[in-house]
Amino acid sequence: MSRPEKVVAKADKAAWQPTVQSKAEVAAASQGKPAFTAEDKALLAKQETVIASNVGAFLLLGEALSIIKGRNLQKVTDPNLTFDHYCETKWGFGQAYAYRLIAGYECVKRLKDGLSPNGVTLFPANEAQVRPLTSLPADEQVKAWSAVLKKAGGGNIRAAMVEEVASGSAGKTVEPKTAKSAVDAAARADHKKLMTIAKLVEKAKQVDPAELNLKKLVDILEKIDKILKDEES
Repeated sequence: MSRPEKVVAKADKAAWQPTVQSKAEVAAASQGKPAFTAEDKALLAKQETVIASNVGAFLLLGEALSIIKGRNLQKVTDPNLTFDHYCETKWGFGQAYAYRLIAGYECVKRLKDGLSPNGVTLFPANEAQVRPLTSLPADEQVKAWSAVLKKAGGGNIRAAMVEEVASGSAGKTVEPKTAKSAVDAAARADHKKLMTIAKLVEKAKQVDPAELNLKKLVDILEKIDKILKDEES
């Protein structure tokens, strides 16, 4: 009778296997930095593609709303429907937002019409960038955007940069103290005149109507005239 072979039990494969990390991930982890995987990087690329494809959506919305408003197309379904009510009931946003989108579209269109022939290809990419420009007169918007491009120098354009140029703070000069003092002095002098005139009028109101004759009225008017001409003694 042969001796039975000794059966050696093989260990089951571990249910958990350590994740294989790249050298960069191991180095980042050792330095206390978040370790991003290849999946994370792919996810970032995907989301940025979504953002990039929709970043100019405000122009499409603005153009569509501009056409509807310009031709009163909202009345196709209801002759009594106003544009403002249409925006609120159909799309759920107020008139301020709708008009802001329209203004943004019209502004960018104006910039492209004015600057594209000169070789400019960079224009506001989102509503935040174009919003400060819409507060300017139409003929100033192109100048302001040209100033923004010059200030950016080929770098990133931030909404705050556009706001700075549009508000004029980029080239704003400090008013000399002497000029400000002169303005304040003139304002105080005008205020003093008005106060004196007010006292004369109040005094006239207190005169008994029976005693208020033409001579007294003329006297009051002459005093007021002297005050306005800086002849008050």
